Amino acid sequence: MSLVSLPELLDHAGKNRYAVGYFESWDIYSLEATIAAAEASQSPVIIGIGGLSSNHEWLQSGGIELYGAASRALADRAKVPVATLFNEADSFAEAAGGLGAGFNSVMMHTQGWDQNKLIADTAALVAAAHAVNVAVEGEIGALAEIKDGVLDAAGASYTTPEAAELFVRETNVDCLAVAVGNVHFVTGGHVPTVQVDLIKEIGNTVDVPLVLHGGSGTPDDQTRQAVEAGITKVNVGTKLKHVFGQALLAELGRPVEDPNLVFGSRFEGDANSRAGVALRKEIQRLMDVFGSTGQAGR
Repeated sequence: MSLVSLPELLDHAGKNRYAVGYFESWDIYSLEATIAAAEASQSPVIIGIGGLSSNHEWLQSGGIELYGAASRALADRAKVPVATLFNEADSFAEAAGGLGAGFNSVMMHTQGWDQNKLIADTAALVAAAHAVNVAVEGEIGALAEIKDGVLDAAGASYTTPEAAELFVRETNVDCLAVAVGNVHFVTGGHVPTVQVDLIKEIGNTVDVPLVLHGGSGTPDDQTRQAVEAGITKVNVGTKLKHVFGQALLAELGRPVEDPNLVFGSRFEGDANSRAGVALRKEIQRLMDVFGSTGQAGR
């Protein structure tokens, strides 16, 4: 099955009323764990890296190409449908760096941009990306986020159906990330309230798949309701790093008798591989929540 376009994945999800997970990775171990979870659950999946929490100087000096190549290689040999995504680049130039790098979809993080720049740069990215068969995810509205353990909603704004319709019409994006009460970077006890009716209203207004960012902090029951309302892609990142990090810290608390085995061996005693098992289990659990388990063969 291997590499599949993002629009094809999301079209299947919409027709079969489930969501595909984009499980953001940060190294080869997390990319491999994501593919392993998808194959074990027979689920379509989106793999890749994100710019929102990354060093942009590093990304632009070769990081995009490194992870694009790795993502593409893993997608090509996967036994389930896989799309690859460079998520939340900080500019047109950075997102364009993902074109031809192994990613078959790209997205810019545009919160806080003025309307003219938002539409112009997104439309330009779509034109450049579509010319090389790469899909583009756009966003309209702005998410609140957790900063230093506190909710920061100063720049947050809900997506309106009218704004969504204008944005999609002017840019021709392949899918649309919406702000409907979801929150970025939830690590503590904050519980967002997703506006399910707003998702339905937006879905009735635009003819592209809808995306929910902030999947780490959205409770399972609200995620299921959002998918039922029309969400076909859910992004998860922060939660995965927490799961992997906690498991890795536990592994590093053990005596290291042979560092060659513990670091990078890929044998059973490899600390990162063992943390990857915890990550795989969490991703499989989320695939159950999203309804994507078993959808690869349908």
